[in-house]
Amino acid sequence: MSSKRESYMRWALALALEGLGRTSPNPMVGAVIVKGGKIVGEGYHKKAGTPHAEVNALEDAGSKARGADMYVTLEPCVHHGETPPCVDAIATAGIKRVFIGTRDVNPLVNGKGIRALQDKGIDVSVGILEESCVKLNDRYNRFMISGVPHVTAKTALSLDGKIAVATGESKWITNKECRNYVHRIRGTVDAVMVGGGTVRKDDPRLNVRLKNWHGLMPVAVVVDSALNIPRSARLFRRPKQSCIFATTAKAPASRVRWIEKNGFTVMRCRATGSGRVFLPHMLQKLGELGITSILLEGGGELFSDFIKRKLVDHMVVCMAPVFIGGGGKDFLPGIAIPSIDKVVKLSGVSIQRFGDNFVIEGSVVRGGGGVHRNN
Repeated sequence: MSSKRESYMRWALALALEGLGRTSPNPMVGAVIVKGGKIVGEGYHKKAGTPHAEVNALEDAGSKARGADMYVTLEPCVHHGETPPCVDAIATAGIKRVFIGTRDVNPLVNGKGIRALQDKGIDVSVGILEESCVKLNDRYNRFMISGVPHVTAKTALSLDGKIAVATGESKWITNKECRNYVHRIRGTVDAVMVGGGTVRKDDPRLNVRLKNWHGLMPVAVVVDSALNIPRSARLFRRPKQSCIFATTAKAPASRVRWIEKNGFTVMRCRATGSGRVFLPHMLQKLGELGITSILLEGGGELFSDFIKRKLVDHMVVCMAPVFIGGGGKDFLPGIAIPSIDKVVKLSGVSIQRFGDNFVIEGSVVRGGGGVHRNN
């Protein structure tokens, strides 16, 4: 019986992924309704502000939902938000049992949805494929628990660990297939972040450029303590309110006024002792704006600051079969690891091949220490 139940939950997980990149700030959720050993209804959360997975599955099942079982990847909500509580819809439809993948860490829900269902006389079981259901919403969970965005750091490297040749040129180390994969990742996050140096050197657009792409477009976030961004930058051709410039008090007032006058956001953050943007404060302010996930794309100094402060949750490393040599630009300049037991480690590692390129990704293992600035 447990294997059968797991198969229903796997289908609910597959359904949930249909909402990838469209549900933020809500989690991805899938639901399946089973009666007499057959799936009679299914649904997933398609977009924030629209009906939740449970409601979509109930509508799909219609009258067949009465006396049936529901399999849902995340604990049903019990609070009034943009949509009514799912627990009420489940009870009204006559669902007999609910199998839940994992609890919702949102304090408005955590355990309350389970108790509400039980109070309505519905049998509840929690923990089917729990690890997979938790991992499904890593970004949402990080934001709900900490109030700051989940950070995925992406880099493109040569086999000897360089991000550019001596002149700074980096277009392109990796192949088109690998770069398209990165664009797909961009389409799943709330924001794409780079440092001001990357804007000055590469003039990026930080958008999603894929054929037949109909998903959401991420906000661009530029980190520059002095707001030294050329007015000719292609980022200023983006729609208004689609760029955030994180800076410090040393940014000239004239630059602040010009950027704000053109419809973009300047976010003033605390500075470090050396005058750089204090990243924890910046992430806190981005979280307050409702940004739940970030793809950090460089450059090297910004990467180093994020790694040093243990602010990276997930890493995507794209590798090409090339060597750049000793004069090339390092991935993590200025960071020294004092001993092998202090290295930054990844867990849940996956490896994908795109032609002759490889993408290695995994979650950053928390704890430890030993990452030091090599000044």
